[in-house]
Amino acid sequence: MKKYILYFITTLLLLGTTACSKKSVSSAAQEAQAAQVGLADIASMQEPIDSLLRCILENNIPYDPTDPNFFWTALYYFLESYGEENPLVTTTEDGKIKVPKKVAQEYAIALFANYDALLPLPQSLSNFITYDGNLETYLITPGEGSLSETVLSNYKEEENSHTITAKLISTLENKALLGECTITLQKNVFADGIEDPRYFYSVAEITPVSGFPSPPQNASAVFNGLADNHTVEVTHQDGTIQAYQFYDETVSKKLHTLNEGSAFSFSYTSNDSTGTNTILEIN
Repeated sequence: MKKYILYFITTLLLLGTTACSKKSVSSAAQEAQAAQVGLADIASMQEPIDSLLRCILENNIPYDPTDPNFFWTALYYFLESYGEENPLVTTTEDGKIKVPKKVAQEYAIALFANYDALLPLPQSLSNFITYDGNLETYLITPGEGSLSETVLSNYKEEENSHTITAKLISTLENKALLGECTITLQKNVFADGIEDPRYFYSVAEITPVSGFPSPPQNASAVFNGLADNHTVEVTHQDGTIQAYQFYDETVSKKLHTLNEGSAFSFSYTSNDSTGTNTILEIN
């Protein structure tokens, strides 16, 4: 994944320094050095961007930093994949990743430009992340690893922000494009207060291009039964039988209380690329 960061920096430096040939050598060198530092800061954002894209596309959930489930799922992806690169992060004897609260805060700031405080940790994520209040430490259960990677391109500097094209690419032989979006970055307003900050920008906005779930929609149906722990089969009012995925703990509990033939309404999102529908909430 780091080879893409190096490639990204090198490409942008080549584009930027060719226009400096008529300037003095010292001036050009100073500008090139400053540009290299700035572009390295931008390129380091590949890590939080990759975490956000995998969180959204692997779980088929909409981007919503105000939702505690999305907030912590994205932060879990980030800490699980890149937390160990922070010198304050350690590993327990049973293999869990031990993350001090202030490190979790620093990583959350990079994910969300509108960060104000860590949101409440949902109980539904207790198998993946827990909090020890006495030690002010989060314990992260490592995942199975990713079969995708994020590639950044088309960097543009705006008046008060920066935009970058981000693509999530499969690492399998077909190298399939799993999703593409435009990322808007803003300066990390907390960076001056962080000792040796790793991220000097924050993700302010994600604009989908392809592969992302649609905005939530509402539907009513009759409950047919559960196909497995994350799939429910329903019959719509027009007689269509359809399967929906679900991952939210509250949704799961409500579905498990329904009897065959029970009518219910819900909100869901669709992913046109995979054809997957995911229930977000039961009304």
